[in-house]
This record gives sequence, structure tokens and C-alpha cells, in this order.
Amino acid sequence: MFEALAALIRQQWDNQVFAGGLALGALGTVVALLGRLAWAACRVLGSRLFPSLTIDRRSPLFRAVQAWLRDHPYTSTCRTLTTASTPSEMTDDQAVWLVPGEGSHLLRHGRTWLWLDRSQDTRSGASDRQGRDRETLKIHALAFRRGVLTALVTDILRSHGQRAGTIGLHTATSYGEWSELGRINRRPLNSVFVPGGLAGDLLTDARTFLSREAWYGERGIPWRRGYLFRGPPGTGKTSLIRALASELDLDLALVDLSQPSLDDSLLRELLARLPKNAALVLEDVDGVAPGRDDTDRKLSLSGLLNALDGLGASEGRLLFMTTNHPERLDPALIRPGRVDRNVEVGLLGAEDVRRMVARFFPDRPDLSVQVAAMVGRGGISGAELQALLLDHIDQPERLLGDVSEIMAASD
Repeated sequence: MFEALAALIRQQWDNQVFAGGLALGALGTVVALLGRLAWAACRVLGSRLFPSLTIDRRSPLFRAVQAWLRDHPYTSTCRTLTTASTPSEMTDDQAVWLVPGEGSHLLRHGRTWLWLDRSQDTRSGASDRQGRDRETLKIHALAFRRGVLTALVTDILRSHGQRAGTIGLHTATSYGEWSELGRINRRPLNSVFVPGGLAGDLLTDARTFLSREAWYGERGIPWRRGYLFRGPPGTGKTSLIRALASELDLDLALVDLSQPSLDDSLLRELLARLPKNAALVLEDVDGVAPGRDDTDRKLSLSGLLNALDGLGASEGRLLFMTTNHPERLDPALIRPGRVDRNVEVGLLGAEDVRRMVARFFPDRPDLSVQVAAMVGRGGISGAELQALLLDHIDQPERLLGDVSEIMAASD
């Protein structure tokens, strides 16, 4: 059998067509192998010689790079485009941003050529809570100096960075990371009307806490502070948080405790690595915080408590919680150490009403005094009064009648 096979091979080898085909096949294989080796060598050499920068969608820099690409001259001639983000995230007048899409792009910044690789992870579970695929931008600078990328990032942040008049809103993604949901305008503290001097007192308290890192460390005390804002709906609890964050130059990190995928382990990891320079916000905790009897939920009360102030909890953190029904909260959640300031944000009194009306109608001091007198000691929520003021912005003379009716109905 082997002798017959050997004879057949010798016979075919003498066939010039077969020998030529075999030689061409071998040559093609060698060329392909050399091509792959050359490409691998170029990649290794390029990674050693040319600096590169990888930016994930979760990075705060990602949005600024998107804005920079939107305005780059290359984009006006690029044929492979995608939208930068959904219109609901936009903070300017442009409804849709068109930027270079998935793949490779060669563009120039100043005197430096940049090679941009854009890719998306479409695997199951790799999307965030908004259903967006996990995306990565990789920028290779065709230069030998690493400082080129440092200068690039500086230029991008200077020209397309986050607006000075905004704060960021961060939310937890389905794969356990933080993502910037969007940006909102800062709110001055004097635009929030809460009883008495509460807003100024809380601002002073928070500033004092943030300035005492060394003091806490010397005494071995965890550098964390918690606030609970309790009161009826519409009294300005959320607005107060936004104003305090604006004054303190902090972003806000929002956690939805009712999220089905949230369990003890995931919450602990999220709170251990809060976004830099962000305060943690848990809104309406009376309706979403787990209780001692919640055995059908992935997130337990003990898991929530350990995440807030356990061994892995982040330092230098401000916590804001709001509730309309403080009596429903487990005492362990609001004990001293977890909640350092338990504050009632109630209805506006006469003096607060006067200040609010005067802000809307500065040229009608008589009106603010009359409205304040009508409210008296009865009180009115800030949201209710604001709605009245907006309804009568062009007809302030009708304001007194409506306020009188509301106060009479509340008696």
C-alpha cells in the first residue's frame, strides 16, 4: 500500500501542473504568514514607540472627546458616521451630534497625526441602563513623545469640556459601573426657599466637613457625613440637594434601590468607588429601602447598611437621603453615624413666602407683604407657591385671590 502511494506521489510530482500548483500554494502560505508576522511586529513596535490613550464611555472625558470630534474638520468629510448620544442627553441647542463611527480614522490635531480606533462591545450584559453598547475610543498619537496626548487632552477639556455652570448626574449601569447620565445647570442656594436659615446652615456644615479630612484621620473617625431631608412632598428637598451640590462644586451620584438587578455585593462595590468629587443621593428611601422582612429582594437591609458605612465604604463622602415618611424608615438606617443631620424641610412660613414672592416680583414689594400676611402661620409648600407665581407672572394682581382660596381650603 505504501509503495503504491509513494509511486503515485512520484508520478504527480513529475506532473508540471501539480508541481506548479503545489509551489504556488506553498508560496501563498509563506506570504500570508510573513504578512501576519509583519503586521504583528508593526503593532508591537507601534505600541512601544507611539503613545496611545483609551477612553471608555464611562469616563468623564468621553463626552468631551465626542464634542471635539463633532467639531473636528475631519468629520465634515468622513463617510462613516454615528450619533454621539441620544437627544435627551443634550445640553445645547444641537439636537444630534454626528461623529466618526465605528472603525479606524486618521485625523490631525495641530502638527500631530492621530489614529482613532472606535469599537463597541455588543455582548450580552455589556450595555448600560439606557441600552447603549459599551463603547471604547482608542487614540494613537503618531509621535514619539507622550506629552502629545497630555496636550491633546488639555486642549479638548479647554475647548469642549464640561460647562462651568453645570454639575454632573451619575447613575449605576447594569454591569456595575458608574456612567454620567447627563449634566444639569447649577442652582444658586438663594433660589431655593426652605424654612428659616436652613440652607445656609447646611452649606456651612458640609463645607466644614469637607475641609477636615486630616482632622478625621488623626482621630480615626470615618470621613463620611450623612443628611436626611424629611418633609411633605413639594417642600424643596431635591432642590436643596441640587443647590448644595452646586455651591460645593460636587456632582451627584444617584442610586435606585428598587433596581431589580441591585444586590448586596453590587451595591457595596458601587459605593466603594463612587465617581470622583460626587455626593451620593438616595431619594424617597421610605419607599425603596429594604426592610427587615424583605426576604424576596436581592438587596437586604444589612447589605444596604454595610455598603453605606462598612469596611469598604468610600471616604470623603456626603450622603443625601430624602423621605416623605420618616416613620417608615428602619431606625438602623438613620441612626447617628449614618445620618448626622436629620433635618425637617417643611412648609414655608410668612417670611420665607415674602422673600420668594419678592424674587419673582421685585418691583411689587406690596404684593410680597400681602401674600405673606395671607399665608401667616399656616404655611405653604415651596412647589405650590412657585406654581402659583408662575401662573400669575403676567397678571400679579390676580395672585392674592388664588392664594386666599388655597389658604382657606387648607384651614
